[in-house]
Amino acid sequence: MDFVISKAKIEKGENAIICDKDALSGIKKIAAKLSGDMEAVFGSAPKLLEERTADSPIYVGIVGDALIAELGVDTTDIEGKREVYKIEVIEDALVITGSDKRGAIYGMFKLSEMLGVSPFIDWLDVKPAGMTEFSIPSDYCMISKEPSVKFRGFFINDEWPAFGNFCNKRFGGFNAKVYEHVFELLLRLKGNYLWPAMWSAIFPDDGPGLDNAILADELGVIMGMSHHEPCLRQGEEYKYLRGKDSIYGDAWNFLTNEEGITRFWEDGLKRSGKFENVITVGMRGEADTAIMGEEATLKDNIDLLRKVLATQNRLIKENLNENLDEVPRMLALYKEVEPYFYGDENTKGLMDDPELEGVTLMLCDDNHGNLRTVPTEEMRNHKGGYGMYYHFDYHGLPVSFEWFNTSHLSKVWEQMTTAYDFGIRDLWIVNVGDIFSNEYPLGYFLDLAYDFDRFGTSNPDSAKEYTKLIVESNFKGKLAASDMKKCEELLEGYTRITSSRRTEAMNDKVYAPFAYNEAFDTLAETEKLMADADALLNKLEGNTRFVFYELIWLPLTANLNVQRMWLLTTLNHGFAEQGSTYAMTLGKKIDECIAYDRKIVDELHTIEDGKWYGMGLSEHIGFNDWCEEGCKYPVVHTFEPANKERLIVSVKGSDFYTEGKFWTGHVGAVDAFLNPSNDEAELILSTAGRVDCSYKVENPNPFFEISEEEGVVKPYTLKALKIRLDREKYEKTNVTPEICIHCSDGNVVIKLPVNTTADIGCGEKADGTFYWLGKTLDMNEKMIDAPLHKRTWPGKLGLMNYISIDAANYTDKTDSAKGGFKVIEDYSRGLDAVKAYPQDIIFGTDEKDCPKLTYKVKVPSEGDYKVKLYVNPSNPYSRDNVIFFGIGANGEKMQKINMIESDFAVGDGNPYWSLVVTENKRVVEVCLKLKAGINEINVYAVDPNFVVQKLVINKAGEELLPSYLGPKETFRF
Repeated sequence: MDFVISKAKIEKGENAIICDKDALSGIKKIAAKLSGDMEAVFGSAPKLLEERTADSPIYVGIVGDALIAELGVDTTDIEGKREVYKIEVIEDALVITGSDKRGAIYGMFKLSEMLGVSPFIDWLDVKPAGMTEFSIPSDYCMISKEPSVKFRGFFINDEWPAFGNFCNKRFGGFNAKVYEHVFELLLRLKGNYLWPAMWSAIFPDDGPGLDNAILADELGVIMGMSHHEPCLRQGEEYKYLRGKDSIYGDAWNFLTNEEGITRFWEDGLKRSGKFENVITVGMRGEADTAIMGEEATLKDNIDLLRKVLATQNRLIKENLNENLDEVPRMLALYKEVEPYFYGDENTKGLMDDPELEGVTLMLCDDNHGNLRTVPTEEMRNHKGGYGMYYHFDYHGLPVSFEWFNTSHLSKVWEQMTTAYDFGIRDLWIVNVGDIFSNEYPLGYFLDLAYDFDRFGTSNPDSAKEYTKLIVESNFKGKLAASDMKKCEELLEGYTRITSSRRTEAMNDKVYAPFAYNEAFDTLAETEKLMADADALLNKLEGNTRFVFYELIWLPLTANLNVQRMWLLTTLNHGFAEQGSTYAMTLGKKIDECIAYDRKIVDELHTIEDGKWYGMGLSEHIGFNDWCEEGCKYPVVHTFEPANKERLIVSVKGSDFYTEGKFWTGHVGAVDAFLNPSNDEAELILSTAGRVDCSYKVENPNPFFEISEEEGVVKPYTLKALKIRLDREKYEKTNVTPEICIHCSDGNVVIKLPVNTTADIGCGEKADGTFYWLGKTLDMNEKMIDAPLHKRTWPGKLGLMNYISIDAANYTDKTDSAKGGFKVIEDYSRGLDAVKAYPQDIIFGTDEKDCPKLTYKVKVPSEGDYKVKLYVNPSNPYSRDNVIFFGIGANGEKMQKINMIESDFAVGDGNPYWSLVVTENKRVVEVCLKLKAGINEINVYAVDPNFVVQKLVINKAGEELLPSYLGPKETFRF
């Protein structure tokens, strides 16, 4: 007989949740939350009992409980395992048995998930869809897996002004009232480890007193302090306790104040060591700085740190446990600590030091989502294992990002699966700033850590799968299937744009105003996402509307409104440079974005009676430095228009524009029809004066259609002239087709060269070859017989003088015995990527061992060509400053290229690193000799961390239009 949970049964006193009378208090507290979840689903809350007195009960316990033993539960399949639960139907009861306390807690929250309860039910107030009855088959029995990563959690950081104001306003401080919500969020997301807020807070004191720590331990939350806060003491504590007469001395300096610092650590261990912790060891300077001054040598730092570690291990033995192996400890190899661990050719580092035996070595990303060094195969046997400190939020160089979520899941998947495959499996923690708005990537990070088999390397659709899951868990039963699909598109869409350039790092000089249409296209994508989000929000009511607002609408709209503001500023400056009055219209739109930004923040702080007060207070516009100091709103360009007709004609997608006055008679060209797959181009008309401009298009070509052959362009507006090519009517002549736009006192000739597949020598069947579509036009070539055209630009104009290839669109792929390339969809900057797997091995320099991608390209002439590879801004995987890849053409021997700059270094203001992490790309340029006609360009994986997104090829000595995203993919047959 199926086990049934129903509203009717609950109201009759059945379906009670029964724990052993001696059950741990944390299990009882979570049982109360399970009861609340069931009330949210069924409208009635089941009773919480300690005795077996109800029909159809839900029993909860752990291995060894008398209750579980009395029920005859077979626990042999979960005994001794870590954080595992078993859910089964036994006669007329549902039994949840944990291998330990967290196992039981995860089991209870698993039942909530089965009932359709979101893990954000408490944190984001997500009300589940109601039901009257839920059945579980009579033979149901499921056993969870052990979590893939032992310690999994997040770090509340950079918490002022947002999280700090939120805590003070809502809860009266960083106390147990707020941390109860934080702990519940962590546990519902199947995490178990937390670093608390630390800029101004003292977790063990703010509870008040030890209430924070007591509650964490009761609920099964393992506490740590951040990467630079050793021995369970927060950085802020020393500031308040130090002094001339203090027992802890008056200097955070182990050389001059060893006795005081040692006592400070010892008292921290005595106070908090009785709870479940991972103890940070080591020592850094105050406020996240280096421990010793610049005059100290590498050896000085290593010797000091070795002495610190010995002292801390002694204190842990004396005050907590003589068996250090039973005490989880962690050393963060963060920033300057990393070289202390590795040492150099003259100085032995801390690697293999006895004081680090059993200590988890926490490696780090570069604070911007790219891993730093990873363990070599020899290092992976380290007793204590490895951890990873990752970032969805950062306060530091080159530009902080702290406002709303800007992380894109596919990149997180690629980087964190790399970490796991390199043996980093003991501790994962991610900096989530204020938590709020980072729920989407946080849930993914913790799911990846909890169940790597499901979401890890073997699942290339992991990010997309999770996005679908998070939408379902929050909106199933409340939104139509089409609206849920739209939610997925919105989440992926806005993070795709913010992964291209984080919001705080946006400015007017990022995107090119006209080249390759990147500013217009990004603006159009941004505005569509915002409009779609608005349309869906306006359809919704009540709690569903609020949840959509919190989880999707707000981070999307807040981020994209600022992105839109800067894109409009880029175009404002571009059109102002042309002298176009449309610049002033853009200026008004910029002002609207600024006002909307303020409105968004104000609404956030008042919605739901101020539930999220403070969460929008971080500065986020126009950073000119790593921090908010000197940040500026857009500078809007304006000018006084002429008091006469002045028509401006520009070619969309290029930098060309002209007024075409009779004394210049400028000539332009459109290259869109050089692509045989493209049949439409666009001209933009605007004015340089404050009066209307009349125009008329002279079009002698029967195969071209102009959308509006004559009309008026009003000041402060744009008029788009679409040109459509009917290829069936097209007849090739010896003269380049052209049109002429006549205006009041001048003319503009636009040449319209056309390529057909025959012109570029395509075969009858598609063979994956990319074609050079460039054409050089003689600008003195005979033009339409109209007055004043004799005054033309002399010389020649080169069009589309490049081949651009999205890396995932290779012609062929050749695996080696060691591995092969795979496509990572929607990786970053709006492109897929390719990467070689397994991702934790060096393939070597022998071509036969290296996986290969082949790109067939057809170029017009023999010579030297530049190949630019757009790759992820990966950091060297080892202490050597290298990531090698291979490249070659037409069967020639592979060139081995180091994609890392010779003087590259992570952080510390290194200009190369600052550039690549801000742009989320590195561009590596290689010179190849190509022959006229079809060539095969081969790209080889040699080292780990080589992730390619785009290849752009052009003749040596020629330059492309400056742009942020690079040219769009060109024609392939």
